[in-house]
Amino acid sequence: MKTTAELLEQIQHFDIEEFKNAANFGSLTIADYLNELLLKKHLQAKDIIIKLYMERSYTYQILKGRRKPTRTFLIRIAILCQLSLTETQRMLTIGQRQVLYPKNRFDAAVIYAIQNHLTEEELNKLLSDIGENTLF
Repeated sequence: MKTTAELLEQIQHFDIEEFKNAANFGSLTIADYLNELLLKKHLQAKDIIIKLYMERSYTYQILKGRRKPTRTFLIRIAILCQLSLTETQRMLTIGQRQVLYPKNRFDAAVIYAIQNHLTEEELNKLLSDIGENTLF
């Protein structure tokens, strides 16, 4: 997959016909991103199902690109994989979900959890303590 800088460089040098005929510009689906993430973190679909208590068919549908994951599902994956805030925001963007917004109390708690490497259990307790809905 090409980096953003490489794509910008390529676009600069296209003539109009080359641009029209370009297949895509590195669009990454959320299924592709999640599968890459699982490989990078040495996890399998069964790990998501077991560790996050996810429904088996729902998880596989997401990983095969048949369903779009919810924002909550992506946040839970971010916590499980201990993603950085930047990585989490990128995943939410690729998944076409709202990025975390620090002025939102729920989102601020999630940001805090990510930056302080809280577990999902610890995050749910924090959310409950501040009167917000938990992740599940």
